[in-house]
Amino acid sequence: MSNLDYLSILSVAVPVYLTMAAGAMARRTGLLKPEADTSLMKLSVMLLTPALIIERVVGNPSVMEPMPVVIAAGLGFTLVVLGIAFTYFVAPLIGLKRGEGRRTFSVACGLQNYGFVAIPIVTALFPDKGTLGVLFTFTLGVEIACWTAGVGMLTGFDKAPWRLALNVPVITILTSLMLNFTGLHAHVPQLAHNTFTMLGACAVPLAVLLIGASIADLWGQEAMRWNVALLSPVLRLGIIPLAFLAAACWLPVSTELKRVIIVQGAMPSAVFNIMIAKLYGGHAPTAVQVVIATTVVSCFTTPLVIAWGLKLAGA
Repeated sequence: MSNLDYLSILSVAVPVYLTMAAGAMARRTGLLKPEADTSLMKLSVMLLTPALIIERVVGNPSVMEPMPVVIAAGLGFTLVVLGIAFTYFVAPLIGLKRGEGRRTFSVACGLQNYGFVAIPIVTALFPDKGTLGVLFTFTLGVEIACWTAGVGMLTGFDKAPWRLALNVPVITILTSLMLNFTGLHAHVPQLAHNTFTMLGACAVPLAVLLIGASIADLWGQEAMRWNVALLSPVLRLGIIPLAFLAAACWLPVSTELKRVIIVQGAMPSAVFNIMIAKLYGGHAPTAVQVVIATTVVSCFTTPLVIAWGLKLAGA
């Protein structure tokens, strides 16, 4: 049974949001210029995040067997797809139609910020190596859901660029798991682990700063659509998490996976949803408003959902 209460979880979540605020301030003051974003994000995604994955997955006792990995990835995929589908059928209740933001709204509400907001919270709450390793296996399924169900919702499922799910972080996770499954993890030298640890420590702070800067860029660009701004937090942070909590409470999965599921359910909409909408024919202003509304509200709801979920699931 977890002894984490609301205040202890709040003390972990607040620094993540303060780091976002620091990124926004850096953007507003000109310290972090927009032209630097692409190179810094590439640095994070192509080098620093893979280093973090290797450091947390290779040799991790919680991800040594294929079946638990398949279960975690399968849940990551299923829960995201359920969230997208549910939101798609609810969207017409606030007047959203195809071509006017319905599909984008469903993707933006269904796809949570599964990486750079979840990682620091999981790391701080559960400093053991096991839980973060399981988080990365869960994200395998989320990535597949993103590029099939998510993008497919916007482009048509026969045109979804599912091959993009094989990106550098995913390939790194798969490679690290293969090292574990084959026993080759034992031959990775300590010098390499130390290097990956140092590089990986830079990944999340940099990415969270960039998320804050991106939100600062988007804030106020579009007139507020109150139907979107009000319903998206209700769905993303109130109703959809119930499916995550049910999975954590009722499925016979490991304690580490229960924790990951609960944290994932408490996350706001992924900032990446805005890029997906822009690139694949979605309604970008809708994605912007979902991201901003859910991020702001999650400052208050995320600790509550995590505290409640951990207590219910005994994790």
